[in-house]
Amino acid sequence: MTTFSSSFVQGAGLSRRELLAAGLGLAGIAHLPLQAAGKSERLKITKVEVFKVVVPMQEDIINSAEFSPDGLTEFPTMPKLILKVHTDSGIVGIGETGRGTPEAPVRKSADAIVGKNLFDFNLTRLELAGGAGYNAFESAFYDAAGKALGWPVCKLLGGMAQPKVLVNYWCGRKNAADMRRVAERAVKGGFDGIKIKGRKGDPFVQAAEAAASVSPALKLTVDFNASFKTLKEFLPFGKQLDAIGNVRVIEDPFTKEDLAGYRELGKQLKTPVALHLNTAKPIIAAIKAQACSVINTYASPNMAGFVFNAYIAGAAGIPVWHASSHDLGIMDANFLHTCAAAPNCTFPSDILSHQRVDDLIVKPIEIRDSHATVTTTPGLGIELDEEAVRKFTVA
Repeated sequence: MTTFSSSFVQGAGLSRRELLAAGLGLAGIAHLPLQAAGKSERLKITKVEVFKVVVPMQEDIINSAEFSPDGLTEFPTMPKLILKVHTDSGIVGIGETGRGTPEAPVRKSADAIVGKNLFDFNLTRLELAGGAGYNAFESAFYDAAGKALGWPVCKLLGGMAQPKVLVNYWCGRKNAADMRRVAERAVKGGFDGIKIKGRKGDPFVQAAEAAASVSPALKLTVDFNASFKTLKEFLPFGKQLDAIGNVRVIEDPFTKEDLAGYRELGKQLKTPVALHLNTAKPIIAAIKAQACSVINTYASPNMAGFVFNAYIAGAAGIPVWHASSHDLGIMDANFLHTCAAAPNCTFPSDILSHQRVDDLIVKPIEIRDSHATVTTTPGLGIELDEEAVRKFTVA
């Protein structure tokens, strides 16, 4: 059984019962008492609408032109599915899939849940027929449940641990000239940091220097996606970034299986080192190996799963941030509430829908002084922009 230190529980402002409930999935909606709001009217699912959309990115966000095509270049053209889950009470929950999620299994799951009561599901372990698009259904269910109960989603995840969440600006692989332009936009937008992508062979040291020339206070998160083979190969570059002094954290420079190498890297650099780990087992292994001082995590099921992962890291005194796949406003609202429920989510999370030409929600997520404000209205606290959905829907 997972245990948590009493100091962490007290620091989080949660009772041990609340902590275990949120972390171990014991607080699913199926466990609400019969007299809870939503039980009497039987929150039956009557219809699920599915919209396939493609929303372009703003210009100059992805890679500089000279870099070879990679997964980042696909961001602007990969479709997403938007879900509207209708209930007999008139409450509608909304969700959003990841990029490129196949439509057929999502529709299969949508058809299978019609006629069922949302409050009969355990939100921490949804049973879906199609298997794809889990996070979209999870988001829609939490949104509808929060609206029925009059609670913001973060309260369903254990409570609001922080009313504002630190966020970054973001860009792909950039040369120095393009990076300078990105840094200028980030500073103008009030961001205190940028997450950038780097690969072996890219001029990421020069890019970091260019960002520092715009503002030494602008902190970079540099994600290498394990593009170096070994600690020995990466270490000279890590020390160059150390010397510039504007890097907040270095993420995944080489293979994540080399935990001893990461432990040694942490000893060699002043800059914190992060691992991107999405499930409990590798997180625990990294903690035991003292392989990193920060963890980037993205769980599926995302919402309860992220909070659970954050609690594991937090019990060891390790901060986290929320990863993303560069999403739209619904998914970002989902991420924002999960971050709000995790007291140790203190490194800048990837909440990036402001970098699309449209986020598909009526009122964008408020970002000020590099912090996104968590809504306190019921559910996700957002409204789908129906006109924008129609505009960006594709066949």
